[in-house]
Amino acid sequence: MPVTTTPYTQEMVLIHRVFRREAAQLLRFVSATATGDVGRARQLGQWTREYIGGLHHHHATEDALIWPLLHERVMLHHELVDRMEMQHHALDATLNEITERLAAWEQSAGETERELLAASVADHQRVLLEHLHDEEELVMPLVEEYLEPDEWEKVGKAGLENLPKEKVFLALGAILEEATDEERAFFMAKVPAAGRVLWKLVGQRQYRRQMAALRGGLQ
Repeated sequence: MPVTTTPYTQEMVLIHRVFRREAAQLLRFVSATATGDVGRARQLGQWTREYIGGLHHHHATEDALIWPLLHERVMLHHELVDRMEMQHHALDATLNEITERLAAWEQSAGETERELLAASVADHQRVLLEHLHDEEELVMPLVEEYLEPDEWEKVGKAGLENLPKEKVFLALGAILEEATDEERAFFMAKVPAAGRVLWKLVGQRQYRRQMAALRGGLQ
């Protein structure tokens, strides 16, 4: 476990790594789907809704536990905090458009519907990457300076504890997939002992099966 007297904001960088990877994969998977392959379209539709739900959950946690404290304590940086909140709204708009176009594509897997959805995903990815970059470079230093470690700990706990039980292994697997040894140790230390055992016995295999079915030969 990292020893620090300030919030361990690398935790947020790791979460962001997941969203960068998943958004990029979504664009590749949609674009590579054959016209008329309704089965694949519906499979990706289900996975896309998982992604959207995860991103909404992540932002709801930030909105509840980070931005109010920064608004209160960082008087000279209101413009920056407002910018982050506006980016959240912009991301919500892109996700709403994806949801609308996804429904039409799932019905027919048509070429036009696929191209429209891919364009929406590409627009979402652009807004997402800008937001994640700004948050890591501009906001996380403020978190380290103005939030207490126990306040930051509440953010991480809320991120896992408020997930539906059936989604915990999926989320944990996504986080650990590209984690360094230090990051992996940090996250696993947050998981209760019983959860760590279940992850080793069941969760890892479950996650690998899910990803193999989703990705096939695509990465």
